[in-house]
Amino acid sequence: MEIRIAENCGFCYGVKRAVAMAQKTAENDFTSYTLGPIIHNPQVVQSLADDGVRAVNSLEEIPDGQVIIRSHGVGPAIYKEAEDKGLDVVDATCPHVKKAQQDAKSVVDDNMTLVILGEKKHPEVISINLWAGNKGIIVESEKDAEIIPFVENMGVVVQTTFSQFKFQSIIGILEKKTKNLKVFKTICTATQERQNSAVELAKEVNLMIVIGGKNSGNTNRLAEVCRDVGCTTYHIETAAELEVAWFQGVQTVGVTAGASTPDWIIKEVIETMNEFEELLTAQANWDEDLKKGSVVEGTVAQVEDERAWVSFGYKTEAILNRTEIAYPAPASAKDVLKEGDQIKAVIMNHIKEDNPVYLSVTRLAKDEDWQYVIEAQEKDQPIICKGIDAIPAGLVVTVNSLRGFIPLSQGDVYFVKSLENLVGTEFEAKVLEIDEKKNRLVLSRRAVLEVERQAKLEEALKKIAVGENYKGVVRKIMPYGAFVDIGGIEGLLHISDISWHKIKKVEDVLSVGQEIEVKLQSFDPESHKLSLSLKALTKSPWDLAEETISVGDVLTGKVVRLVAYGAFVAVNDDIQGLLHISQITKQRNAKVEDYLNRGQEVEVKVISFSKDEKKLGLALTELMEPVASSEDAE
Repeated sequence: MEIRIAENCGFCYGVKRAVAMAQKTAENDFTSYTLGPIIHNPQVVQSLADDGVRAVNSLEEIPDGQVIIRSHGVGPAIYKEAEDKGLDVVDATCPHVKKAQQDAKSVVDDNMTLVILGEKKHPEVISINLWAGNKGIIVESEKDAEIIPFVENMGVVVQTTFSQFKFQSIIGILEKKTKNLKVFKTICTATQERQNSAVELAKEVNLMIVIGGKNSGNTNRLAEVCRDVGCTTYHIETAAELEVAWFQGVQTVGVTAGASTPDWIIKEVIETMNEFEELLTAQANWDEDLKKGSVVEGTVAQVEDERAWVSFGYKTEAILNRTEIAYPAPASAKDVLKEGDQIKAVIMNHIKEDNPVYLSVTRLAKDEDWQYVIEAQEKDQPIICKGIDAIPAGLVVTVNSLRGFIPLSQGDVYFVKSLENLVGTEFEAKVLEIDEKKNRLVLSRRAVLEVERQAKLEEALKKIAVGENYKGVVRKIMPYGAFVDIGGIEGLLHISDISWHKIKKVEDVLSVGQEIEVKLQSFDPESHKLSLSLKALTKSPWDLAEETISVGDVLTGKVVRLVAYGAFVAVNDDIQGLLHISQITKQRNAKVEDYLNRGQEVEVKVISFSKDEKKLGLALTELMEPVASSEDAE
């Protein structure tokens, strides 16, 4: 199976710029906020949240600090509201969206009727219309364009990710709706190139995989244009949505991705498809078109090392090869048979004149073994199998005389990269799939382990109590935290609950197999979800501060950040307090930077302390005068 990637796919300039700006804010010592998801990709949004960049729905949810305007842009009122709240604004609006906003405003300023081509509920379209005072007529389809009344002058602005093919069709309709049509073709060049690449690739492959957020407009349009050229297309967000059945008999697969899809998700999808190819190839090698024949009884007439000749009433003696005598095959046929032995076997080939007849004893054993596994599946009973060969896609096993396969995902209850440790061992597994005609037998060791795990889980659930400490083992590490086994039941130790100090990667603190002690913070009896904490075993920096800092104390601190309303001063490695401008100088309309510099050491007095609100109010022991500039000195 050939996998081909579209020439233009994945992060566009605007998205890459917005994500980079958001990631940079994560380096700050305070929480940053994005007004809405920074881009339409849940995985990227979650990754930023894990780094301390939270998405909120309104400015009312932001107490203070920094707000990031997402790539889709917002209306002018948001900038004014953020300024009034004293928030530090990081504007990550895509430059192409900025142009569309200004073009829309210019159309309205010129007293022309504004038409916006795009999705009515898309945040980018909403922001464009807000810059035009909400005076735009939003058109999503040809049908919407048809009902617009005739006007003297019309200006058209387009959503940056709008379909270029639909754009041409709608413009043809709008040309008949006005005497003077001015079109601002604000479709992003990257969007056009991405759609063109996807269409060209879709014409050449059997199947298209489109990767990106389900709520991403540009990704949905990529899937749409691929289907429009008649190519079977699947739109997925992550590799977990891929299904092996999609690729059965497929020769070429095309891959493209929306503007909000990061490279690591694209790479993961391609790696998974490569694993599917290995699985399908392995399955094809196992499928044998076994010929069925009559069962005969005969007498061994002659035995050699490699074969025996059997007389069963036919005009010539049949050949029973050493490999068809028993499983595993004996080193020599003489080790198993001797002249005069009575055997039962099945005819393996069509009997033709002057052609030898071949028999098999092992085939009969296989028929019995097939019946054995069929009954085991019907009764949902485990069977004994033995691992013989580990491959990237899973484990090849034997069940008596049968050959079976355990997919990698069915080898254990935990994620494993290989089942090499099971080669040469016997263990129980349950039957998942049987196709005797294709000699196909798929099993699951995980199904057996899950039963054992469930029994341990039920026993563990009787003993756990919220607020208690437990010893556990780290089973799996994810970008957002670690799963810890505490005696038969797994709980999530979120990255924010590992340490009181901010950590960038879970792997920097924990490793798989590590034994740790955790506190059970919460437990949902219905979903069996446990929330664990490592940092709860120690006092928080604010708990410690409560023991050492009191109102009235005079401390020496370092200025770490300047804001319009004052400065934040670190009084130790973990605690920062607010030094309000009114506690720096009595000068009206004063600027903080005229009095303090970042990194400057100052002597401050504690005027308020709230552990619950994590707030420390500070005042300078002596009010300051502004530093004289060079011009003042002259």
